[in-house]
Amino acid sequence: CTGTAVGNTCSFTCSTGYTGGGTLTCGSDGTWSQSGSCTAVSCSTPGTPSNANTPSCTGTAVGSTCSFTCNTGYTGSGTLTCGSDGTWSQSGSCTAVSCSTPSTPSNANTPSCTGTAVGSTCSFTCSTGYTGSGTLTCGSDGTWSQSGSCT
Repeated sequence: CTGTAVGNTCSFTCSTGYTGGGTLTCGSDGTWSQSGSCTAVSCSTPGTPSNANTPSCTGTAVGSTCSFTCNTGYTGSGTLTCGSDGTWSQSGSCTAVSCSTPSTPSNANTPSCTGTAVGSTCSFTCSTGYTGSGTLTCGSDGTWSQSGSCT
């Protein structure tokens, strides 16, 4: 402040989480008049993180959080937090599920695979002396399912 006499001014800034500012002026009646104000910062509605479901939010005010889960075929989860600067920060993420290298089914030759990502397939033929054939499919839970067998 420049003092407390009539006409003197005090400038003010806003606390973290608010924007704006202003001036207080000492009036001839001994009271302060205010010009300017502080407005609470808020975040816009957040976008959906990569490979995630639409977040569930507590609001858009500073400190509000949004939680998210991952789409089928992805694993993980996370949280978005509204910061004092009005932007969302993300912790956690969604990563693609994959299957490990499959084991060879009973009485079968080593499978021939298209990959280990969800939806990938491995075909197998039967060892000498056995009949049949089959396919292994990588599921969204990261495990192989088998159709067909060698008997």
